[in-house]
Amino acid sequence: MISEKEDLKSNYNVPNLERGLLIIELLAVHPKGLTLAEIIQSLDITKSSAFRITNTLIFKNYLQKNETTKKISLSRKMLTLGISSMNEQSIVELSIDIMRALRDELKESVMLGVVLGQRGTILEQVSSSYPVKLFVEQGTQFYLHSSVGGKSILSFMPEEESLALINSLDFKKFTNNTIIDKERFTKQLEEVRKLGYAIDNGEDIQGIHCIGAPIFNESGYPVAALWITAPHGRLPHEDFEAKGKIVANYALEISLKLGYVGR
Repeated sequence: MISEKEDLKSNYNVPNLERGLLIIELLAVHPKGLTLAEIIQSLDITKSSAFRITNTLIFKNYLQKNETTKKISLSRKMLTLGISSMNEQSIVELSIDIMRALRDELKESVMLGVVLGQRGTILEQVSSSYPVKLFVEQGTQFYLHSSVGGKSILSFMPEEESLALINSLDFKKFTNNTIIDKERFTKQLEEVRKLGYAIDNGEDIQGIHCIGAPIFNESGYPVAALWITAPHGRLPHEDFEAKGKIVANYALEISLKLGYVGR
């Protein structure tokens, strides 16, 4: 007797879609990528099918190809789909108590955000203890070049992925402090990597300063960012270093909860 599952497969199976999913599943366990020949050998599919399917997925930005090594890997689009569908809620759940502790220590509003495509998205916030505070609704998007969330995550992405995303950004000017030069922005990301935290020096909103740090998953990938935001009078330049280290330590606490074991 044919099982219901087998019956569904025989009636509704789409061979190329199934092969495409097999390729995605294979690359998910090979984060450094595979060549087309290695994909064909691993899955025992024809060269023509593998070529058509991988090129379609590359064209639709689900896969990416390194033209130097010829290795094909999952793209940022595919990774963020996984993050948004599976991990956002768990990141929020694991972060909320730490966010409140950070708010209690520094008294400022605390934000948690992720990168989705060419923008960032606020997942959660804990409001400041002060009467004057910045309130941002969940789901609010932010630009990557003018925000500590964007800088924190971009700084610790694999270099090839980070550069590809930077090259796709529209460097809009929001204030006199907004960095709109790609080369200068890239150098600032290098400084973030050295310090372990990022600064928004009124680059997104005039008079508002932010300090943020990356949150890593078990693979050491920057899946989110944690940051504080405040009027410049409460968060002056001379406080950036001390509070940057505090924010980075709280972000590390969340990373450890996600299984991060250090670099």
